[in-house]
Amino acid sequence: MHGRKTGRLKIRAQSDTGEIHFVGGNIYNALWAKLRGEEAFYAMLRLDDGDFSLDPNFQAPQQVIQANPEALLLEGMRQLDEAGR
Repeated sequence: MHGRKTGRLKIRAQSDTGEIHFVGGNIYNALWAKLRGEEAFYAMLRLDDGDFSLDPNFQAPQQVIQANPEALLLEGMRQLDEAGR
């Protein structure tokens, strides 16, 4: 089971940066380059290298992603699987 953390995970890979916002263990938003929401989350799942930092004091300004974390991860893994074929 995932943790019930709140905060912001900042990600830097190549020349792009992004972040994932968590509230009570739920993913509220994701930002990657010019992408937002679920599309940004799935783009970051494709990364295989990068620098990560967590800000546990960050408060997400709004909830953009409505799907639960497990559904996001399952869909992301499905997309990765299809891309690898």
